Amino acid sequence: MRTCDAAVEVLRETRNPAVMWGDEGLCHLIAERAGLHSVSRAWKTSDAVLRNLSRRHDGLIAGHTSLMNGRTVRCFWLPEHAPERYRRG
Repeated sequence: MRTCDAAVEVLRETRNPAVMWGDEGLCHLIAERAGLHSVSRAWKTSDAVLRNLSRRHDGLIAGHTSLMNGRTVRCFWLPEHAPERYRRG
């Protein structure tokens, strides 16, 4: 299964509006659903999921969001939850 398809399924099942850097639990659920092999370190699995979503994010809307510490990270929303500025008209 493609990572983007797995991400849409997992986000809907868990009722999460998006996945982004730092969402380790969600990233691992997506990796498991997509059949991605876990790598030696947990963050490597999350990086693999987010890297795949950056390449192909069908069914999701890609953008950026700011964390509480001011850091900007890549984020992938379900279309109905994406900020207006990222929605395609």
